[in-house]
Amino acid sequence: MKTFCKKSLPLLVILLALALMFAACAPADQSQSPTDEEQSGQEQTGEATRIFTDLTGAEVELPQEIHSVIHLWPASTAMQVFLGAGDTITGTLTGVQTGWGWLCAACPRLLEVEGFAGDASAETLLALDPDVVITSSADTAESLRQAGVPCVCMLGDQESIPALEEFCMKMAELLGGDTVAKAESYCDYLDDLVATVSEATAALTPEERISLYYNSAQHGDSPLLTCGANYITQTWMDICGVDNIAVDLVEGGDVEIAMEEIIAADPDYILVGGSSQEAALATIEQDAAWQSLRAVKEDHIIANPQGVMKWEKFGPEIAIQIVWFTKQVYPQLLTDIDVEEHVRDFYSQWYGYELSDADYAAMMAGSSGPLE
Repeated sequence: MKTFCKKSLPLLVILLALALMFAACAPADQSQSPTDEEQSGQEQTGEATRIFTDLTGAEVELPQEIHSVIHLWPASTAMQVFLGAGDTITGTLTGVQTGWGWLCAACPRLLEVEGFAGDASAETLLALDPDVVITSSADTAESLRQAGVPCVCMLGDQESIPALEEFCMKMAELLGGDTVAKAESYCDYLDDLVATVSEATAALTPEERISLYYNSAQHGDSPLLTCGANYITQTWMDICGVDNIAVDLVEGGDVEIAMEEIIAADPDYILVGGSSQEAALATIEQDAAWQSLRAVKEDHIIANPQGVMKWEKFGPEIAIQIVWFTKQVYPQLLTDIDVEEHVRDFYSQWYGYELSDADYAAMMAGSSGPLE
C-alpha cells in the first residue's frame, strides 16, 4: 500500500482554501433574495416620505413631493398661491371661492377645486386622497391625523413680522421646489421695507404722531370690532408710527369695544378693513353716535384696500400696507416711493398678476375682487 506523500500536503491545503473561497463568492439561494418588486418597494418606502414638523411642533409623515393640497384655512391658501404653487391646490373653503375675488383672480384654479363649507370630515378628505391637508386648528389637525388624514396646522404666532416670515418659510418647506427660494427672497424684501419705513417714521415727534382707531369688520359688520395688543395689526402700526387707541383696551384681533371708549380717545383717523368693510363704513359715516369724533368731522376715515389677502392682516401684502398707510397719514415721508408703482410692482413681481387701471382703482377702493 502506498503511503501518503508529505509533499502533497501543501497542495491539498491550497485546493481546500480555493474551494471555500469560491463557495463564499457564489450567488445566494434565489429563494432568499428579494424580488425586483420588493426591492423597488423598499426603495420607495425609504425615499418617498419625510417627517414634517408643523407650526405647533407636531411631526407628520408626508410624501417627499407634494402634488395635492387641501386647505381648510384661507390664509394658507393665499400663501400657497403667493409662493407660486397654486397648481397643486385640490381643495379650499367655499368662502374663498365666493368672497376672495383677488385671490381667485390670481389663481383661477381655485374656482374649480373641491370646496368645503367648513371643517371637512375625515371620510370626505380620505376619499379625495390628498398629500396633505392644512388647517389653522391644532385640535382639528390632531383629530384628522388620528383618523388617518395627513394634516398639519400652519397657524402659529400672529404677532410679528418674524412670525409672518416663519409662516412663509414653513409653507415653502412643506411645498418644496422653487417655493423655498421665493420665500427667502420675499423675507429679505420685507425686511428691507420694514427698515425703510421704520427709519422714516422714527423721526416723527410725539406731537406729529397721529392716533388711530382701526375697525377690523372681519367677523361681522360691527364698527366696534377692533384689534389691540399682541396682534399683527399692532406690528404694522408701530412700524408706521401711529398710536393705536385700542392697544391698552383689548388684546388680539377682532374684539369688540364700547363706543364710549372710542369717543373718549377721539382718534385723529379711523381705518376700516375686513370683509364687511362697506357696511361698517356706512355706519361710521351715517350713525349719529360717530358724528362727534374728530376723525369723522375732518373726513379722516380711510377704507383699507383688500387684496389677495387682507393687506392689514397676516399675509404677504403687509409689505404694501406699511408703505401705503404711512403715505396716507404722513405724506411728507417716503417721498421717493410712488404708492401706485409700489402696488403694481408688488403684484407683478410676487403674483405674476398685472393690475389693469380698473383693477387698481377697485382694489384701492376696498373691493374684494376685480369689478365685472
